[in-house]
Amino acid sequence: MRKLFTLILLLALGAVGAYYMGVYSEIPVGSIINRIQAESPGHDLNTKGVTELNAENPAGAAVVLREAIRLEPENRIIARNLSIALAREANGMSGNEQVAIRLLNESLQIWPNNPEGLDGLSTIHFRAARYKEALDHAMVLQEMMPDRTDLGEYVRHLQKRIDDEQGMSFEKGDRFRLLYSDEKRLEYGGEILSILQTQLDSLTAALGIFPEKTIDVLLLTEDLGARADPQNPFLEGLYDGQIRLYVSDGIDDRQKLILTVRHEMVHALLHQAAGNLPGWVQEGLAQKAGEEPDAEHIGTLKRYIAREIKEGYKVELSIMGSSFIDLGIESRTRAYATSLLFMDYLSRMHGNSFIPRFIAELMSGVSPGEALRALTGYSLTQLQMSFTTDLEGKV
Repeated sequence: MRKLFTLILLLALGAVGAYYMGVYSEIPVGSIINRIQAESPGHDLNTKGVTELNAENPAGAAVVLREAIRLEPENRIIARNLSIALAREANGMSGNEQVAIRLLNESLQIWPNNPEGLDGLSTIHFRAARYKEALDHAMVLQEMMPDRTDLGEYVRHLQKRIDDEQGMSFEKGDRFRLLYSDEKRLEYGGEILSILQTQLDSLTAALGIFPEKTIDVLLLTEDLGARADPQNPFLEGLYDGQIRLYVSDGIDDRQKLILTVRHEMVHALLHQAAGNLPGWVQEGLAQKAGEEPDAEHIGTLKRYIAREIKEGYKVELSIMGSSFIDLGIESRTRAYATSLLFMDYLSRMHGNSFIPRFIAELMSGVSPGEALRALTGYSLTQLQMSFTTDLEGKV
């Protein structure tokens, strides 16, 4: 049986993950213009196109506006509306990147400063980890909208991603991209790529999450200098919009690396699927579904938290915050342990299929509390109380 201090060390220093709050937000769109001379040959078609746009039918609007611009190729109002229609058609697509890029490029050829076209192209390139291309379009937007602080944050985030790639080789897997030091290409390439693909395939199938955006995985080794230094010297993995694996100068423990990969992969998948989630959801699922702890580990944790409860610790998941990484060692250890045990409790009480059903609810846009009530019939507060009562008998 593991000793408690070893358990705490693993929780605090092992495969912990930080939750990254995305910096990108939607850019305001260009205005549709319906003022056009009544005697204009394209007047009726422009009006019809605007009506289709207002009815959220950009593909239909584009057909009509193409005919209008054929009649009046120099009419800037019709051209602007057509550019908006093409951008909205592209931005509403799912899973057809080539067609979307073609439509967005056409949109910008017609109106180079169309915010929706620039926004769409930047977003597509960002999701595919083409950060230089994403930055080019984002910087044009920033020049147009210098007062948008969130856009400035997005630009800085892209610049940081590009800086992170300096001196790095990369290989692409299915739904992820591995980056590592040029010097380590022969040493790490094939093995890490295989681990990542195997674990990602396993998790997507188990959780029902299939990411649209490429997941970047950075293998950070000592030869990369200061950027390979974790913010906490004991971190082995971190998710901050990218998965960072701190492996120093070698892979000493392959199984520990796999657990770290799985933990951080869960963070990345949840972030893409459901956006900003509370820390107890992120860390509970990353440990339960990612690390798949055995009964002995769970039992040791239960006795630890039961003793903490007896000494005055109160389970309050809602005040734990979005990330545990900045908590003190004692608070962080309790937070990780409590999150895992709560998710384990829910799985025991409501069946092995609880986790994918819970994730499916979160993906629909409801809050964790709403998802829990839908699946169990109880509020978060009620579930916390029954969870605490269950633990109190473990001392």
